[in-house]
Amino acid sequence: MGDVFLDTDVAFDILSKRQPHFPDSVKLLQLAAGGKIRLMISEGSLATLFYLSFDIYKIQNAAIKLLEFVKACELVHANKQVVSGALQSAFRNKEDALQYFTALNAGAEYFVTRNIRDYKNAVTNLPVMLPVDLVKNI
Repeated sequence: MGDVFLDTDVAFDILSKRQPHFPDSVKLLQLAAGGKIRLMISEGSLATLFYLSFDIYKIQNAAIKLLEFVKACELVHANKQVVSGALQSAFRNKEDALQYFTALNAGAEYFVTRNIRDYKNAVTNLPVMLPVDLVKNI
């Protein structure tokens, strides 16, 4: 079973059923429910998901959807070492760096995002993939 870190964009695709990305992203939840992968998400992503779900997009039944989503994921957090690594990294977008370094620190085997180009400074031991590509590889 692989540990899969979800970037915020993929998580929001699932919660909001955002098209055209939802069908590929929701397959990750199905794989997790079947015990084929373990999903991970950062506390930072949850803060963003709360903001998007309640304040920006006002998703109907957001609290219920977020509770169910969180049940399907392992919640991981950053620490000072993670923050330091992200800030000193070659990543141009430091929020992306924080996500990536959080995933590295948590022992993720895959980093799933729709923004592949933002992760060109990723290391080879934590591959960055689109949801559709990860599903094909599992």
